[in-house]
Amino acid sequence: MNYLIISSDSITITETINKIIKDNNIEEIIKYDLEQSSLNYLIENLDTYSLFSNKKAVIGFNAYFLSSSKVGKNFIEQDTTILEKYLNNPSDNILILVVEKVDNKKKINKLLNEKAKIISNDIKIEDVIKTKLDGYKMDSYTISYLINYCNNDNSKIMNELEKLKSYKLEEKIILKEDIDAIVMKSFSDNVFSLVDAFSKRNKSKVYSLYQDLTNNGEDINKIVALLQDQYRMMYNGRLLLKEYNNNYDEVAELLGFHPFRFRKAIEASFNYSINELFDLLKMICDVEINIKTGMDPDIAFTSFICNI
Repeated sequence: MNYLIISSDSITITETINKIIKDNNIEEIIKYDLEQSSLNYLIENLDTYSLFSNKKAVIGFNAYFLSSSKVGKNFIEQDTTILEKYLNNPSDNILILVVEKVDNKKKINKLLNEKAKIISNDIKIEDVIKTKLDGYKMDSYTISYLINYCNNDNSKIMNELEKLKSYKLEEKIILKEDIDAIVMKSFSDNVFSLVDAFSKRNKSKVYSLYQDLTNNGEDINKIVALLQDQYRMMYNGRLLLKEYNNNYDEVAELLGFHPFRFRKAIEASFNYSINELFDLLKMICDVEINIKTGMDPDIAFTSFICNI
């Protein structure tokens, strides 16, 4: 059987591969990074039968030859002729190819659509959490709260879930309060909260978050740089969404931001007009200039807060 997994989500990829391995009773697994390894080696392994099991799974990660992208300095060109021959006459072994996106105009992808099972829907992280609870109780509201608290970062969600399970080892009931107590927000998460407070014109909340960041040793220049990044995303995103008929995913990809982060930023941006976003971006850029020209960083930033 041949499989093509189209996803950029590590949790989806891992869970899907694990299910394929389990469903096919695979004991031997061989992995290739097709950004750096030739398809010839992968096909050769598929055509070689194992001495230890009935069949094996051969996994080709980073199959960028299926897309229009070339990622990494060591990217090698792949001759897909050998893959075409294999797909038309496969062995009993399992082939799994993994790539973020495909170019459906390519001949090899048309053949894969005929000869492979295409898995392109990301696994719902809610379902993964439920399967990983292992006897712990966590209601739907708390699961949603954890997902949002981790900014929809699936890898972080799963890491924090394991911490929560260790924390509640005796009670085995995970509550919202446990998430607040145990799960640490990243620097970028805190900056997003800062932007959200800015968008609501909540100066006291902005100042409180700013103090939390600086008291924890965060550099003001780093805060300013990330705020600039956030406001540029909002401003450019709003302009491009008009041009691209509100296609959020396409604009997020064009600007180089994760779709979830982009969507959340745009939602926050609707508290401003386009002109107000431009003015805010100019103001935060002025903060950087003031700091570089000798103004005390704390005074420069607190003056910015006062003027929002």
